[in-house]
Amino acid sequence: MSSPPLDPDSGPGPAGGRSSPRGPRAEQIIRAATALFQDAGYRNVSIEQIGAAVGLTGPAVYRHFPGKHDILVQALLTQVDLMDELVREADEYAGTPEAQLWRFLDRLGDLTANQDVSILWRREQRHLRPTQLEQMRSYFTRFSDYIADKVAAARPDLSFDDGRLLGFAVLSLYSNTSVIRGTMAPVHVMQIQRAVAHSIINCSLPATKPDATPAIPVTRRPAGRHERILDAATDLFAERGFHDVRIDDIARAADISVATFYQQVPGKTEILRAVLVRGVEGMLYLTTHALTGVDPGDALDVLISIHVEQALGVHGRTIPVWTRDIVYLPEADQDALRSAQRAYIAEWVAAIRARTPELSEADAAALTRAFIGVADDIVQAPDLRARPGITDDLATLSKTILQPVGLLSNG
Repeated sequence: MSSPPLDPDSGPGPAGGRSSPRGPRAEQIIRAATALFQDAGYRNVSIEQIGAAVGLTGPAVYRHFPGKHDILVQALLTQVDLMDELVREADEYAGTPEAQLWRFLDRLGDLTANQDVSILWRREQRHLRPTQLEQMRSYFTRFSDYIADKVAAARPDLSFDDGRLLGFAVLSLYSNTSVIRGTMAPVHVMQIQRAVAHSIINCSLPATKPDATPAIPVTRRPAGRHERILDAATDLFAERGFHDVRIDDIARAADISVATFYQQVPGKTEILRAVLVRGVEGMLYLTTHALTGVDPGDALDVLISIHVEQALGVHGRTIPVWTRDIVYLPEADQDALRSAQRAYIAEWVAAIRARTPELSEADAAALTRAFIGVADDIVQAPDLRARPGITDDLATLSKTILQPVGLLSNG
C-alpha cells in the first residue's frame, strides 16, 4: 500500500478534504507524530518513538501505516484539511468578503497560536516525493490566493499582482507563528497577528518604477578550497536539504576530490554548522558595523535596508537552511546559533523601540521575527522574488509589519 496521492483538484473548497479516513488509533498516531516531527524534525524521529508516544511498539505502528513517510503525508494533509475547514466556515458566514476574511484569519490565528500547526507545514514538506511536494505547495498558493481574493474585494484599488503579494504576506505571517511566539500567551500572539495582518492588508505598496528590474543575486566562485566547499554546500542544502546531500555531491560541486574534502572539513555536520554560523554572525557583523554612529531614530531604516539587500542577495541562500536544518545540529550548536540570532534581533528591538517606545521588548522582538519570516518567505517564492521593484516592496512591507498601528493603539 502506497501513500495516498495528493490531489489539489479533489474535494470541496480550495484544497478539499485530503486525508484518508482512519480509525481513532491511527488519528492518535498522526497527532503524536506531528508533535514529535515539530519538536525534533522528521529525520530525528523513529517509528519506535512514534509508537512509544501512543503506547505501541514500533512494529504495531505498521498495522496502521506502511511507514514513517506515510504518517508524514497524512499529518500534512490533516493540517491542509484544518485550513480547508476554516475556509468553508468563513464562506458560510453571512457577511461581506472582508468579514469573511477576518473570520478566517481569526480562526487561523487561534489554530496557529494554540495548536502550533505551522512548523510541520513550513519545515517538513521537503521530505515528500517531488509530485507530492509540488501539490503541497499548491495548497499554500491556493490559501494565499483565497486571502488575496478577499483583500481585492475589500480594496478594489489594488492591482492583481499587488493583491497576490499581500495575500501571500498575510498567510506567511500566520505560518510563522511558531517563531513569532517566544514565551507570549496565545491570546497575545493572536493580538499581534491581527494587528500585523490588518497593517499588511491595508498596506500601500509603492508604484513600480519604469526602470525597475527583478533582484537577481550575483554570485562568484570562491578561490579557496574551503570557501568553495561552504559555497557549494550552501547551494545544495538550500535546494535539497541537509540529509539529502552527500559528501560526494558537495565535493563534485566544489570541484575537488572527496579526499581533499576531508582534508578541509571533518564532515557534513561541521559544514552545516559553518554555513549557519557564517550566515547569522555575518548579518550581526554587518548590522553592528552599519549602525556605528547612526542616530537611534534612524537605526530601523538602516536595519531594514541591510536585511532586504542581504535576503535578496547571496545571503538568502542560508534562509531555507536555517529554517529547515538547524534541528539536525547538536543541541549545543543550536543554542549557540540561536544566541547569536537573539543578539541580532536585539538590535532590531532597540531600533523599533527608539521609534515606538510604548512597545514592550517582547512585542518588538515578535514583530521583528514576523518581518524576518514574511520577508524571507517572499524571497524564497520565485514568482514574488522576480517582481520588478521587489526591493522597494519589501522595504515598505517591513515598515508596515514592524510598526502596526493596531498593536500600538492596544498598548
